[in-house]
Amino acid sequence: MKSTIYGLLGGLLIVTGVSQVGDGAETGLDDRKLFRFEFDNDLVGDSDDFFSAGWSLQLHHPAASSWDDLDLVGASDWITSHVPGLSSDGDVFVRRGWSIGQVIQTPSDLSETELIVDDVPYAGTLGLSSSWTVLNDDKLNAFQIYIGMVGPASFAEEVQTFVHVDLDMGSEPMGWDNQIDNEPLFNLNYLVARKLARTGDADGLSADLSAGGSVALGNFFTSAQCGLQGRFGWNVPGGFTHAPDLSGRGIALDPTLEPAGYDKTRFYFTAIARGTAVAHTVLLDGNLDGDSHSTDYEPTLGQVITGMHYSKGSIGAHFNVYLTTNPAEDTSKSDLVWANLSVDYRF
Repeated sequence: MKSTIYGLLGGLLIVTGVSQVGDGAETGLDDRKLFRFEFDNDLVGDSDDFFSAGWSLQLHHPAASSWDDLDLVGASDWITSHVPGLSSDGDVFVRRGWSIGQVIQTPSDLSETELIVDDVPYAGTLGLSSSWTVLNDDKLNAFQIYIGMVGPASFAEEVQTFVHVDLDMGSEPMGWDNQIDNEPLFNLNYLVARKLARTGDADGLSADLSAGGSVALGNFFTSAQCGLQGRFGWNVPGGFTHAPDLSGRGIALDPTLEPAGYDKTRFYFTAIARGTAVAHTVLLDGNLDGDSHSTDYEPTLGQVITGMHYSKGSIGAHFNVYLTTNPAEDTSKSDLVWANLSVDYRF
């Protein structure tokens, strides 16, 4: 497993370069890094079919006033100069982020050892991402490069077997010999969001509404998405709220703006409604060579995400519940309800 992770990390470092962040004192914003752990599971739906589980570890640098404040090397300088919307000109802040994450997908019957042709494939992914974000309290633009692996090299079988068997948290999955084969994954993801309305006091009770969209291009996901995001609560942070998508599906980023020295408790709720059109996903289409198991699915899906968020000082916690229409309803019987728990630590 170490060789796979080191290989992915080396490739991503070569592609994107490494950046160092200044002390952030001139921005008036929090100058601490953000470490985030995200865990997804379908426990809410009381099932373990279709999407089974996922996790990611993320590191996000403090916001800087411009890309000139970051010591960018490798492709990062080219990306920020040439990708539309990533210019740091004007009244905006910039931020870099890194992530490693895994996704596990299984059919309904975990006891069957033979290929289940009328259900979704056994599949696992493991990958690394690097993101660039430009934002203020009114707009957000973000770009991400993802590289990874699908297949046995993702170690999805080992992780699920450990959780189900060694930790005695489920039945033993018997069909991993039928999983999607090894294939390198490469994806480009781009996101935009704009604040439509806000009301209330930023240091009290407030609410806001945003609209946004994203596109993904690659052999992991090729899709387009649009939606609305609403936030309501006490001491809602500046910027936007992160929708914790499965690793590689969306962009791993920190879209909030925290003032330096802010010590009040933040407690607020979010609601997101969005629609997605999918042209390709390796999780259902299988390997590009067409030799692996695949399943038919609807190219469009709808999703509602409700969230509850708390932060105080260095610690933050976020709980989101996902309600998603089933794109493979004819094969998978899952209702695609799952939960995400994210924990933040600023240091």
